[in-house]
Amino acid sequence: MVHDEKVVLDKFTKGIIRRKIKQLVGRTGFTRQDREDLEQELLLRLLQSLHLFDPDQAHQNVFVTTVIERAVAMILRERLAKKRHNGGVQSLDHAREKVGDSTEPVDPRRSHEEQIDLATDLAEVLARLPDDLRALAERLKAQSLSQAAREMGIPRSTLQRQVQRLRRCFEDAGLRIYL
Repeated sequence: MVHDEKVVLDKFTKGIIRRKIKQLVGRTGFTRQDREDLEQELLLRLLQSLHLFDPDQAHQNVFVTTVIERAVAMILRERLAKKRHNGGVQSLDHAREKVGDSTEPVDPRRSHEEQIDLATDLAEVLARLPDDLRALAERLKAQSLSQAAREMGIPRSTLQRQVQRLRRCFEDAGLRIYL
């Protein structure tokens, strides 16, 4: 605990936190009133990470800088996520609707009837796809493009062309929302 206080009260730590807060205030939508909250948030994240500090691997200042920069990045990411999804946030598991044998994502802002219609349309398009594209669509529900290419043993660029074909099928069916 003594070491934790030493790091938190360190001149370098105070300086980097002050500089990062100065960068955040004004440019990213934070105000002067947010300074104390930001300082507490950064100090909390530093304290939570101190158990990972190993002086044999890096100097304390390097560790502090890394933790603070990552914390700032996470704060910005969280703030942007809140702006993008103002109020419509929910678990992906809750945003799925059972359709036949598969679960398909649905938009939580749509009415229940609209969600059912979209899920049904999606299932119909998937059923009409050629076998290779249907298999690819099913695979991409759980894997990234790179993972799928590796497992299928084909170049990623080849798989990207197939994804373009798949996208056209969805667009032609009026299902651009799922792309």
